[in-house]
Amino acid sequence: MKLFPQLLLIGSCLTANLTFAAPASDQQIQQLLNVMNLDTLLQETIQKIRPQLDQQAYQIVKMTVKKDQLNPQEQIVANELSDKLYAQSQKTVSWDQMKPLYQKIYKEVYSAEEIQAQIDFYSSTVGQSILKKTPQVAQETMALMNTRLMSSMQTTADDFKEINKKLDTLKKAAKNK
Repeated sequence: MKLFPQLLLIGSCLTANLTFAAPASDQQIQQLLNVMNLDTLLQETIQKIRPQLDQQAYQIVKMTVKKDQLNPQEQIVANELSDKLYAQSQKTVSWDQMKPLYQKIYKEVYSAEEIQAQIDFYSSTVGQSILKKTPQVAQETMALMNTRLMSSMQTTADDFKEINKKLDTLKKAAKNK
């Protein structure tokens, strides 16, 4: 009979490590968002990626008109498209839109201990330095991604030209039957 209490104690010890970490509180998450200055960081990031949005707009117009150089009217349209992309990006990532999403995600993903570790880190000089460089990282990442996407879009357009030729051939063959 003494074996059962011992097994119960051993089982309790083994499962103690499997207990879940405490969830982060709303107050902790708010503190982290404040320390990270996410509202400012988002706006700085959007400002930094403006040149890539401009480039994207010009590429879209160039592909649409199938020209390497845009005439003044086409440049005006590209500028308008760029302004619209920028305004939409600002609206999409406005703090009012993003804050509830960040709160939800951080609460679901991180434990209280992990949130506190982030608060401690981002409160440090090194953490603040890293945060200040985040918009630059986003800008450079976006520039690289745009280059790759534009190349991919051109390849895709070329692929569709080939497929459209084959489809036209099939349509002609079907009409001749």
